[in-house]
Amino acid sequence: MVPLLRLCALWGCLLTAVHLGQCLTCSDLQYLHNGQCCDLCQPGKRLTSHCTALEKTQCQPCDSGEFLAHWNSEIRCHQHRHCELNQGLQVKKEGTAESDTVCTCKEGHHCISKDCETCAQHTPCGPGFGVVEMATETTDTVCRPCPAGFFSNVSSLSEKCHPWTSCKDKNLVVLQEGTRENDIVCGFQFRMRALLVIPVVLVVLTTILVVFLYISGQETKG
Repeated sequence: MVPLLRLCALWGCLLTAVHLGQCLTCSDLQYLHNGQCCDLCQPGKRLTSHCTALEKTQCQPCDSGEFLAHWNSEIRCHQHRHCELNQGLQVKKEGTAESDTVCTCKEGHHCISKDCETCAQHTPCGPGFGVVEMATETTDTVCRPCPAGFFSNVSSLSEKCHPWTSCKDKNLVVLQEGTRENDIVCGFQFRMRALLVIPVVLVVLTTILVVFLYISGQETKG
């Protein structure tokens, strides 16, 4: 019974395949061709002729500007990627026979797709907003509104929100409350201003009086 099952399996293979060789299982670094397991070409090389019973697989290095990154049976190499300058791209890593060219965005820009096919300019955080995360090659700037007690009065790619000035620490009073876009305005109280002005005025008046008396005295003598 067992020999009969084996015979049926063999005939099934023969009937469903073009030839017996297609029932073979090749290793990971081989491929099946005309009933034989041929060696794949190593990365950086392309196939020029399949193996035969007498010869091994023939491979040839990729030409300049081309590459193949994996073990393969390709008859053509792939062209290196071109980093389009008019799309804001520049070369990050030159391609080799075994790897493609790697593109990145020029300074001040970031990729807007996984393959970095096009770029977009970094977005600055406007007044009232601070930078939480600075932009990178692949991400845009992350901005958030300034919380209570903080402000930002510039449009920037790096500035965070700044705390309001403490008038109390400077022995001053608040003349104008701060906002998300403007700092607190500090100053002297009116009475403090008066206390500073009065001595100055008295000194000036005293000086004028002394000069006047001196001049009057000189005229009397004359």
